[in-house]
Amino acid sequence: MKIVDPTFGLPDDTDVTPVAHDGIPADALCLLSNSKPGATELLREVAARLEAERGFRDIGFASKPQAAHPTAEETLDHLAAQYRMAIVAIGD
Repeated sequence: MKIVDPTFGLPDDTDVTPVAHDGIPADALCLLSNSKPGATELLREVAARLEAERGFRDIGFASKPQAAHPTAEETLDHLAAQYRMAIVAIGD
């Protein structure tokens, strides 16, 4: 997994090799909320803008049960098996 600052992107000399996922579209995207106040609303607005401005469709959504606990490994494994990209609400 490569974490990228969306306001900057990757350096020009970065070599990125796409990973083949059988049956998963290249634009399969999910949103993961940290369950802090406002995180879900923020991610829903991000999803709406991605749909309107970038043509994303069927954006998935998941959230942690509580902000104080890490995301369950089962949840992360499920998301990794279903999607190619994730936007995570982790900043405050």
